[in-house]
Amino acid sequence: MSAHGVSPKYSLVTLRRRMTASFALLLTVAASAGAQAMGTVTGRVTDASSGNPVADAQVRVVGSTAGVMTRTDGTYRLVIAPGRYELRVSRIGYAAARDSVIVDAAVTVTKDFRLDQTGLSLDQIVVVGSRRPDRTAVEAPVPIDVLSAEDLQNTGLTETSQVIQMLAPSFNFPRPSVNDGTDHVRPATLRGLGPDQVLVLVNGKRRHTTALVHVNGSVGRGSTSVDLNAIPVSAIERIEILRDGAAAQYGSDAIAGVINVVLRSDAHRSISASLGQTTEGDGRVTQAQANYGVGFANNGVFHISGEFRDRDSTNRARPDLTPQCTGPGWTSPVPNCVEGPKQSWQGDADTRDWGVFANTSLPFGSGMEFYGFGGYSQREGIAAGFYRRAFDDRTVRAVYPNGFLPLISSDIADASLSAGVRGVAAGWSWDLGGVYGQNGFEFGVHNSINTSMGVNSPRDFYAGALRFNQMTFNGDITRQFTTGIGLMNVAAGAEFRRDNFKLERGDEDSYRVGPFDILDGPNAGRPAAPFAQVFPGFRPEDETDASRNNVAGYVDLELSPTDQLLVSLAGRAERYSDFGSTTDVKAALRYELLRGLAVRGAMQTGFRAPSLGQSYFSAVSTNFIIVSGVSTPFEIRTFAVGSLGGRLLGAVPLKPEESEGVSAGITFNPVRFFSLTADWYRVNIDDRIVLSGNFIDSTVANLLEDNGIVGVSGARYFTNAINTRTTGLDIVASLAVDLNTKGLVRFTAGFNENRTKVLQVDPTPPQLAAVSAALFDRTERSRLEEGQPRNRISLTSTYDLNRFGLMAHTSRYGKFVSRPSQTNPANDQVFQPKWITDLSLSYKLTSQFSLALSGSNIFDVYPDTNITPNQTRGIYLYNGLTPFGFNGAFWSVRATYEYSRIPFLSRRKNGSAPMKSDDE
Repeated sequence: MSAHGVSPKYSLVTLRRRMTASFALLLTVAASAGAQAMGTVTGRVTDASSGNPVADAQVRVVGSTAGVMTRTDGTYRLVIAPGRYELRVSRIGYAAARDSVIVDAAVTVTKDFRLDQTGLSLDQIVVVGSRRPDRTAVEAPVPIDVLSAEDLQNTGLTETSQVIQMLAPSFNFPRPSVNDGTDHVRPATLRGLGPDQVLVLVNGKRRHTTALVHVNGSVGRGSTSVDLNAIPVSAIERIEILRDGAAAQYGSDAIAGVINVVLRSDAHRSISASLGQTTEGDGRVTQAQANYGVGFANNGVFHISGEFRDRDSTNRARPDLTPQCTGPGWTSPVPNCVEGPKQSWQGDADTRDWGVFANTSLPFGSGMEFYGFGGYSQREGIAAGFYRRAFDDRTVRAVYPNGFLPLISSDIADASLSAGVRGVAAGWSWDLGGVYGQNGFEFGVHNSINTSMGVNSPRDFYAGALRFNQMTFNGDITRQFTTGIGLMNVAAGAEFRRDNFKLERGDEDSYRVGPFDILDGPNAGRPAAPFAQVFPGFRPEDETDASRNNVAGYVDLELSPTDQLLVSLAGRAERYSDFGSTTDVKAALRYELLRGLAVRGAMQTGFRAPSLGQSYFSAVSTNFIIVSGVSTPFEIRTFAVGSLGGRLLGAVPLKPEESEGVSAGITFNPVRFFSLTADWYRVNIDDRIVLSGNFIDSTVANLLEDNGIVGVSGARYFTNAINTRTTGLDIVASLAVDLNTKGLVRFTAGFNENRTKVLQVDPTPPQLAAVSAALFDRTERSRLEEGQPRNRISLTSTYDLNRFGLMAHTSRYGKFVSRPSQTNPANDQVFQPKWITDLSLSYKLTSQFSLALSGSNIFDVYPDTNITPNQTRGIYLYNGLTPFGFNGAFWSVRATYEYSRIPFLSRRKNGSAPMKSDDE
């Protein structure tokens, strides 16, 4: 049971109920197909120079989705229908190999392959960016990054988002320390756009977002995002990052690009454990991971990965040395108050989470295959708000004579399940499948008080919950045709999606306006602050249960008139039940000028539907805003656009964002050991959805109070207030040097430059024009335009020699700007660029057991401190916008054991996956 009596098992029950009908339909369709005699291709894939087996290589049938992965010993077994095929073998770090094969019914054919090392990932077949099943990253007309499992593990990092940030220069993962749960689910951005303007897929299927709406002052304010950290690093085979708009191919959210997480589908098994902490002695992270894979007959596979992580908190706040027991207006010290420094909290939350992900595919008759994947994770976290001092009127001094530090807790449950059937019929590859995902976020408040309830107030509160679920069904077909103007790949499909957002009330005491006034002190008798301190609970009028659905259809064409030219066209139409229809198109091309030298470019329109959270979220939170140079607390209410308060302040229903994007680039790959890509892009977004500035003029509070909305000192709401333009440049260079007996060295350099400019801000509504300078004030504008580094340089080098491995990485994060005051530029600050260096060393003691030592930020670099420490009495030194956090150096050790058999679970044959023998 959770802390609030809600069993996390509800996720599994809901999943089972909502997917049962889908599974039954899919299996009925599959079972209706007739059986067909199949043939078998077996073989072994080896390194061309050493003769060693190459594990985890992809053996695919060109022009179809059929394929398998090689086992630990390099062998593979592919079961396909009779016919003539071309096989393609690829693995990251090797040049791809091709060969043809003729397959007869009930006959086994042997086909071996030898792969030449390149050290690069250019020949990796990718799922994202193209509907053609055998398209590689280097052949695509748009930029695609491929991060392998080895790349991910070599970083030594424990969170998926941190790993991607290290390896992809255009990906930003800030480390906020704010009290709305953002630290427990951290948003990330791509190409300088918003966290909700990048689409996340898992195995090519849309991933649901979290229920959390980020409303406090961090990068991504006003957005809902996907929790990438809910996917264990150990469960990932590779990550594909499409750095180009793709709404015409994939639908809403894909304005900045698409991140596709491909889950492991091999038969490997391993256990690993790691332990690390900062050089300050806090932030200890204990982590355990396990992988178990098993192969079945006819290319079937099942792989499950589990992870547990216990992350202790960090704290870089300074003790508050100012007087604690007296304050302005006090003629004598607070009774029973003990003078002395008080410790606030600025740093990472204390979190504990575990998760499991599974991936399976089970081929059966007529070349069809059932597939399924999904996962479940839970995360519990606790972080702090701002310290309430003894003489603060929000403190009930009879309860907390020395003041108190209120805490906010989260209980997050995330679940997803996908299943489908795919195959080939009449030359068309088809895929019918569905995915269901949900996220629940329960809030608790501890070591706090409802001041208006006096000494009778509880100290702990249940503040309510946010829940989001999404169900998607897809049908896709694709086929290649030989036409008079070249080879054409035709893909089409349809999609149905249903979204649901719920907001549930908290305990009555968490939002109660109690009967007591301030009990003592110079302000005794004045109204006391209502609600639970630090996080007022969701009220009955906040509750919502909103749903919508949409249907979509798309067509995607790729044509190769010549071997040098590729042209891609895509169109997608969608209809949403809440705001109507939208249509988007995309055109892209790639032309090879010379062997290894090509130009590419794309133009597209896109959109992003307002999330249900943005339309219906409503809550009160404590915000500290710079007023007259002093950090001043305000109880800010976020109003739903359709609520009474929202309408009073001029809010109107949200409409979708509309975008236009253009990109142009060049690729240079003259030899297999070197590649260089450079891509320029521009994205214009109209009607961009943002959270307005905080309306804190006293007339706003008076207007709300006159209409029965009490206990708040400011307001805000979501609005389509601005038009923006983002321009940028991505450059990636890779070089691999084969030292023969002395190992392999790889170098990767990446550069990203992006600038976002607000082109237009809607006029302030008449209801607010007299009291507020702007609907979107200078603080919010600066966070959007300057809150992320405008440029980043990333340099990575790896060295592999037999059992020894080395990874060295350094990143330069460009400057960013904070403008915390809505009116006073004296508080503005430019934070200077910083270099952050990481190191990882690994050594295989045996063929199965290895050790690794990893260091993040090994030179203990911190961001610039705030130039106006008087705003927070010198307690909070660091700005929450910093892209690399402020924990300092972190070191960890990891032990990994890889095993090939568990005697009492499986019978193995030559170290390969369990298979039926010839006489079975």
